[in-house]
Amino acid sequence: MVGKETWMFDMIRELGLYLVASPRSRYWQLQQLRELDAEHLADIGLTEAEAQLGRRKVAPVPAREGGVVVRHAEAARAGAM
Repeated sequence: MVGKETWMFDMIRELGLYLVASPRSRYWQLQQLRELDAEHLADIGLTEAEAQLGRRKVAPVPAREGGVVVRHAEAARAGAM
């Protein structure tokens, strides 16, 4: 029952975002992506087919072992810690 309520809330939220042309709307973002020309799509690393589909056609990046340690070290170098 909770899953159905959450789904309904998400749909209502997305509809509201779409109606006000919010940049946070997934449908609005996809519409804007599809309107880009080939040069702009190449700038962001997408093909026209991927833009029309709405997702990239690449294999998922495998998880790195020790990734948490690397992120911690990168944050320390950036001065976040």
